[in-house]
Amino acid sequence: MAARGVFVTGTDTGVGKTTVAGALAAVFSLRGADVGVMKPVQTGAPKRGLAPDAKFLRIMAASRGAPELVSPVTLRLPLSPYHAARAEGVDIDVERIGAAYGKLARRHDLMIVEGAGGLLAPLTREAVMADLARALGLPLLIVAHPYLGCINHTLLTAQAARAAGLDIAGIVFCQTGRRGFPEPDFDFIEEQCGAPVFGLLPWQARLTRKSLARAAEECLDPGALAARLKALSPASRARQKSYERRDKKYLWRPFTQMKDWERGEVTVIESGKGVTLRDLVGREYLDGHSSYWCNLHGHADRRMNGAVAAQLGKIAHSTLLGLSNVPAVDLAEQLVALAPPGLTRVFYSDNGSTAVEVALKMAYQYWRLVEPAGKRDRFLAVRDAYHGDTIGAVSVGGIDLYHAAFGGLLFSADFVPAPYCYRCPLGKTHPDCALACADLVEQALAANEGRHAAMILEPLVQCPAGIITAPPGYLARVREACARHNVLFIADEVAVGFGRTGRMFACGHEGVSPDLMALSKSISGGLLPFAATLAAERVYEAFLGDYEERKTFFHGHTYTGNQLGAAAALESLRLMKERDVIGQVQEKAAALAGVLASFHDLAAVGDIRQRGLIAGVELVGDKVTREPVPWEAKAGVRVVEEAKRRGLIVRPLGNVIPLFPAPAAPTQIIRRMAAILRESIGAVLG
Repeated sequence: MAARGVFVTGTDTGVGKTTVAGALAAVFSLRGADVGVMKPVQTGAPKRGLAPDAKFLRIMAASRGAPELVSPVTLRLPLSPYHAARAEGVDIDVERIGAAYGKLARRHDLMIVEGAGGLLAPLTREAVMADLARALGLPLLIVAHPYLGCINHTLLTAQAARAAGLDIAGIVFCQTGRRGFPEPDFDFIEEQCGAPVFGLLPWQARLTRKSLARAAEECLDPGALAARLKALSPASRARQKSYERRDKKYLWRPFTQMKDWERGEVTVIESGKGVTLRDLVGREYLDGHSSYWCNLHGHADRRMNGAVAAQLGKIAHSTLLGLSNVPAVDLAEQLVALAPPGLTRVFYSDNGSTAVEVALKMAYQYWRLVEPAGKRDRFLAVRDAYHGDTIGAVSVGGIDLYHAAFGGLLFSADFVPAPYCYRCPLGKTHPDCALACADLVEQALAANEGRHAAMILEPLVQCPAGIITAPPGYLARVREACARHNVLFIADEVAVGFGRTGRMFACGHEGVSPDLMALSKSISGGLLPFAATLAAERVYEAFLGDYEERKTFFHGHTYTGNQLGAAAALESLRLMKERDVIGQVQEKAAALAGVLASFHDLAAVGDIRQRGLIAGVELVGDKVTREPVPWEAKAGVRVVEEAKRRGLIVRPLGNVIPLFPAPAAPTQIIRRMAAILRESIGAVLG
């Protein structure tokens, strides 16, 4: 969609949207621009012929756009689009509207699109006109009447636009009759809306192309509007270059070799909807890793955004030190109700690393309190584990690439091999191995009897290690071993919790109840940084004592229990129940597995691992010997670059390409994601 454009909306029906849209079409076309016009949905249309508004716009622009493109949806009843369509027994196809717009946009320099009603006029059961403006990637021109009440209506429309993530190009007032009106306070409206007022179009007795163009030239400052549209246009390469330059000048990115980054092109994401991301130049990508494994309900979900906005209207943050707050209490109650049995207390923080750090410190101090003379000062973890980037979390991490550089800062921990069946460190084959890897946990605990404070494990899937999926029964065996040796068991559910594996928590697959459980990422639906560490009652009670005993857990964060994060988490849990997210994951996981099975035909694919909607494709240099692709070959990097060119965002873990779609992704989109990944592997590695 190469053209600049604007979506003309109104503060209500009957405020002059069509007149203003026609005036702009007339003035810009007479100035020499190739103007395309569109009335995507027309209600109250005649049985035959082009709808009146669309016909008028086409005349004003001197455009010969095909009627089926200019007005792709025409409905006879003068109702909201959704209700008119429902009465006629038809469905409004937003994708069809987008396709029609795309064809027009490629043919014209400037697109003027007139909406139906206001921004919140229902388009379908799920979408409103604001969603259509977002889908087309257009900024808004708000049209308002100048009569009593105009300030209120204009501010409400601007507020709705901001809530929908829409840019406001400006505001135009339109006199819709001969009656007089008090002069609107343009300065006040500009200040409150954060957008320019381009003027007031006076009443026009005759709506001819020349008369409207003349009125627009005299009253609306079309030059300023054109400049504003150019600045906001997704087709503006200047915006892209500006952000790319400043990104490379100021940002230091996580897990990224900045020398390579500074040589490449930067994709700057400006917006998203559902599982689609859109960059500054209007290119769209499928979000194949849920924006780093956290997004559950899709981007810009109205319910999720609304819950945060509602809380923001009350209070954004107050400390949990010495005070409580409503959403933090409500959320804690719900988390305990959903958690594996025995977890009864909730300690909030703000990310996965801190959730793990809290669990480690709780476990360590717990034993100092219940066994003052004991020696439980060690932790047991799994090789190739990743639990975060704070010092304690790194100490129990087992990925040398990430952790070796900080060895001098870390406390000592013990490690057992990962349950990596494809590359079994014991040289065995599942299921003939009888879970020998679990026996190693038992042996490690026995060898240091009375020394381990806790064992920490990512249940079922070690995600950053390369989507290593534990064989069935491994998790339960590890938990049983910890119980036998009186060692606390910490479940790091940061990446796998909240339905990702087909259960609310991965521990539920094997009936495991940990002593401590770390949660983050999807806890807030992917909207805001938020985390929680859940603890068993016996752990909590060990910290109870008189003030002078100093048994307090002296740990906390500024944003502990933040109201915005808690409100997002509460709404996410409501949506998970209403939309049967866990049932959807189970159903969609089966569809994903069907597509992934075809990957085995690719010579470069050695193994495919999947749990729910978490999948990983391991690339190899030799399928028979399982020889890895050399690190220097950058196979994973090249594959994800190719996938990005084809419209899919994923990120490699060395030679493993994870596919981690949001549960909100429709089944056909998940299949498309997998198909793009398969095509990309084939194109790069054969």
